[in-house]
Parts: sequence; C-alpha cells; structure tokens
Amino acid sequence: MKYHPITDSIKLIPMQLSLLRDSSHDTKSEFGQVYPSLDLYLNEFESSGIHARKDLELLLRFLTNVVGSSVGTQNRFRNEAERFMLFCWNEKQTSVLQSGIDDVREYIDWIWSPPKALIADTTIASRFKSQGKSDIRLVNQTWRPFVHRLSKAERKTQSLITPEKTGKSQVKARYSLNQTSLQNSYASLNVFIKELTEQEHMQRNPVLLVKKSCKYLIKGKIYKPPHTLDDDIWQLFIETLTDAADLNPIYEKHRFLVLSLKVLFLRISELADRDYCTPVFGHFRQDVSGEGWVLNIIGKGKKERLVTVPDGFIDNVLIRYRESLGLSPLPQIDESTPIMPSQKTGEPLHQDSLNNMVEEAFDLVIKQLVKAKKVQQARSIAGASSHWLRHTGATQALSEISETMLAEELGHASVKTTVEIYVAPAHRDRIKTGVTRKL
Repeated sequence: MKYHPITDSIKLIPMQLSLLRDSSHDTKSEFGQVYPSLDLYLNEFESSGIHARKDLELLLRFLTNVVGSSVGTQNRFRNEAERFMLFCWNEKQTSVLQSGIDDVREYIDWIWSPPKALIADTTIASRFKSQGKSDIRLVNQTWRPFVHRLSKAERKTQSLITPEKTGKSQVKARYSLNQTSLQNSYASLNVFIKELTEQEHMQRNPVLLVKKSCKYLIKGKIYKPPHTLDDDIWQLFIETLTDAADLNPIYEKHRFLVLSLKVLFLRISELADRDYCTPVFGHFRQDVSGEGWVLNIIGKGKKERLVTVPDGFIDNVLIRYRESLGLSPLPQIDESTPIMPSQKTGEPLHQDSLNNMVEEAFDLVIKQLVKAKKVQQARSIAGASSHWLRHTGATQALSEISETMLAEELGHASVKTTVEIYVAPAHRDRIKTGVTRKL
C-alpha cells in the first residue's frame, strides 16, 4: 500500500504519539504491536534515509498540542498535514523537514489534480480498524488521501426529494478542488509548517511564498449574503416540529434546539458540551433589572456574553421543553441540569449529536415540502446547516433592534462585522446605483 494512512482517529492520536515516542526500529516494540503495518511502512522509508518517524512524531505533537479542540478543525489540519507528509515521502523521497518552495508548489499541483487511484468515490473511510477486542489497529485498505463525494444538497436531493432520478455514483474523473478547499489547504499547511519553523526544525516556511504566485487561486472577494430561511419555510419548521413532538416526545429536543438556534441567534457549538464548558439550565436567569430573562453563553473564542430571551420563547419553548424532561417549568438558580442531555444517560450531548438532530429536523421539513409538491422549496434547503437558523434569526431581528444591539446578541467583536454580513451597505448602494446606469 503505497499511500498508507499514518494518523489514527482524533481521539487516539495522543495514545499513538505516546507509543511512537517509546518505539524504535525493533518490530517487537509496543508501537509495532499496536500498528504492525504502519510500523513496517515507516521502516521502509527509514531504510531509504527518510526520517519518517521524526516527521510523524512532529505531526502528532502538532495535532495534540497546537490545534484547537474543535473536531472539524482538528480533522482539517490532520488531513492536510498527513497528505503533505505522504507526498514528500512518496513523490519527493524526502522528509517534510527538507521540503522547500518547489516541493510545496508541486504538492499544490498534486492536490489540484490527484491521481485517480488516490481518490475514494465513497464517504471518507476510517484510517484504522480494531482487530477484534485487541489493541491491534489494522489499516483500512479502502482509505484514500482524497475523496469525491456528493454535496449535502445532492445527497438529500437524491434520497429525499427526487429519489427516482438517482443515478450512478459519481465518477472519479469529476473530482475537482474548489477555491474554498484550496484556500483551506494553504491555510492548514501554513500553520503546520510555521509551527515547525518556530520550533527550529525548519529554517523557513515556503507556503506563503508559493501562495502568492499560485496559478489556481482566484483573487478578490465578492459579497455573499448569509443563507436564511424565508418566512413560509420557517413557519413550516415550527409547525412540523411541534406536530412531530406532539406525536413523539423524542422530538421535543429537536424542537427546542432548532428554535433556540434561530430565536436566540446561537451557534450550535454554544449548546454543546465542551472541555471547558457545559451549558446548563442554570445559565438561564432573570436579569437583575427585572425586565426579562437572559441566557449566559460561552461563545466563539471562549468569549462570554448574555443573550436576551424573549417572553414568547419562555412561554412556548423553554417551559414546554423542561416539562418534557420532567423538570419544573422555569430554571432554578444554580441548576446544574444540562440543557441538552442524552435521552439514555442524561449526560450532556456533544456537537456531533446536536448536528444530527438539526439534520433530522431539516429532513422532516423537506419531507413535508415534497409531500406538498413544493419541490423547489425543498431543494432550496437541501444543503442547509444549523448556521442558517442563526442567520435567519439575525436577519429578521434587523427590523426590530439596532445593529449595535444585534452585534452584542450575536457575540461579534465589532458592529462592523454585523453590518458587513447582514446589512452590506456598500454592496447595496452599488447595486442601487448600478440599476440606474444609462444605456
């Protein structure tokens, strides 16, 4: 297997790093026992003069100590750094620490149009699998460094909206790297190489120099309005989730989650259990002014903020949800019950679980739209994510509160950010002026 995965799952990377540090070229080492094929793979490069073990150790240390706690961020950095390392070893026969401008430039060419044999045409496969109940981690032969998969909108269109028109799986020849992915590749690789230079493992970081002259990058940035749900679809959301919860109490949590994200302008991570914060009902409280309720949130960048909670949310969402959990109608001071508890264990849910619930909620609405023969509206939300709910709430609120107040509710560091996203005055003024130009 020429392109063998070299990093395990995010949760197991600290263990993998510990074993690698203690390993040697002796095949009887614990690392060799747990990762037999990876151990042999590294030995092959070592025998040809490439210090693959040191490269891998630096990568695992980077993922363990430098990259943030977000699983999505960790995966993005892991995928890019791992691919670059494999490219250096296999295509350039060199250590990452010896790579230079030409190597990075050729790497970008490589990921822009990778060999077909390195592209998977299914979902991303796990890199390693356990052997029975042992600690042995066996390589997954179906893993590939690249994957060509349908977008969420395409997948939902095929499965929920027009399943009768589902064609064959996408061919590898259609694989292409879009501008966003290319920018992310540069950004992730830059952070990794920058870390190596700051630790004095490399003399310079060639990534930014290559980016400046990249023949694939399109320069400039146009205004793209935030994705939102129109009023009719949002009303259908409320009706659909309320009906679903009336029929099956399991959907009470879906209803509460979706309404919270929209009405309180929340990011989905702000209701999820994190290493440094567990959202609990005690974070809801009446403000000292006596004017109403607020919710204490730990947001992006671990910044704390207060979100105002409308009376309608208290009366029609929070009380109903708490009663479905067997709790008193209103939160108590210092109440430690998680806001989003597991149905089975009562433990606070992580973001992956909340994402799944939002997807299930969107699927319910899509099915309702298809049933009503509103296929175009169903297609319009097929690619929607939880962030559409926050954007919808913020966009609607612009007619009710000032931009400064909205910035505080959203947790933006500057009102300028809020204006640029939701108001976009420069863009709107240019459009207004443009439509009056003479022939």
